[in-house]
Amino acid sequence: MMSSDHPGWINLPLELLELILQRVSLMDSLMNCRATCRSWRKVAEAVFSSQLPLLLSLSPSNYVLSAPWSNHDSSVVTETWTPIIDWSDEIISLHSVQGWLMINDFHHVILKNQIFSQLCFFNPFSRASFKLPWLLFLFMRSPMTYYCRVRVVFNSAPPGSEEFVVVLLCEFCHNHKDEQMTQKIAFFKFKHGSWIVSESIVEYNEIFYDIAVDDHDKLYALTLEHNTSVVFVLTLSDDDHVVKRLVLQNSIGDIINFKATVLFGNSFYRNRRLAMDTSTGELLLVLRYVNSSSEYTKGFRVFKLERSRVRWCEVFDIGDRFLLWDSTIRVSFVSAKGLTLLVPDKFKRGNCIFFVKKDDMGVFFLGDRTINHFPVNSSLPRSLRNMWFSPAP
Repeated sequence: MMSSDHPGWINLPLELLELILQRVSLMDSLMNCRATCRSWRKVAEAVFSSQLPLLLSLSPSNYVLSAPWSNHDSSVVTETWTPIIDWSDEIISLHSVQGWLMINDFHHVILKNQIFSQLCFFNPFSRASFKLPWLLFLFMRSPMTYYCRVRVVFNSAPPGSEEFVVVLLCEFCHNHKDEQMTQKIAFFKFKHGSWIVSESIVEYNEIFYDIAVDDHDKLYALTLEHNTSVVFVLTLSDDDHVVKRLVLQNSIGDIINFKATVLFGNSFYRNRRLAMDTSTGELLLVLRYVNSSSEYTKGFRVFKLERSRVRWCEVFDIGDRFLLWDSTIRVSFVSAKGLTLLVPDKFKRGNCIFFVKKDDMGVFFLGDRTINHFPVNSSLPRSLRNMWFSPAP
């Protein structure tokens, strides 16, 4: 029988328990601690939240969490899906947003020539979930109509809270030659509880290829016609969508053309994405350079929109922050503050970009422009849906 002078682990003060769990190096051990009781679960999730982003690998039957950046933890944690996920439908896009996984589920009603979209939110740690109302996003004019591309962006409010805002951009065309391309923009404010759709929010022929949203109901967009020389700023209001053009003094092409070959060699091509840091209001454009033959990442360059000078400028220091680049067609920020003792020192300063695309994963350090590719864990299932995930209770 346990002595009353030694009450045991179950009665440890939570602050002391958190200090102990911060020194637990293996992820599966932390998951076991999390399953002990409600108080241990709360502490373990706080420890997970102070780790570097985990790699989330998805399949129709389960999802797997791992820490490829760790030198000592090769464990993987496999969990089964909640019934909220219906993989029989067409899953168009997946995103990680503040500890939640967002699934954009498209449903075709063939008899009515309609396509509906529904956003489903699932927290892999708490297993909480909720869904937004169905959105009639595309009425097919003919059997030749088909979907082209979807973008989903969020503000920084916690998912499900009244301040949370989701913006959905869908671009589609009506033949197989990518002609007659049109778009729809819809946004959802939780405090209103319904979708607001706008088809005429921009001028004729202004087709967006990337968007970002801040915490003041402003949507920033780049268009196919103007590339990076013009940034559109849209006000997301219920009735009056104010559109403002920021005609910049330069474009990204003016900056990179003479430097790209020196930095990354001749055999490369670029991907680019917008990123909004809602804590500072900074709008960044992130370029990923990929080897043309292997499609492996060679490096990144980051540009910031200087609103006072109305121009792009290259930045080499993003402070104590990480950028996450993965297959979700979205770049997100994570703070490096408050990381646990077990995080390698080279990551505690931030100023780096974690990337993953299939089995190409690693980290790029902006300060010295070096790259470190992570080895692929042999215990991981082969998945084309890999993404970075920052746990949250």
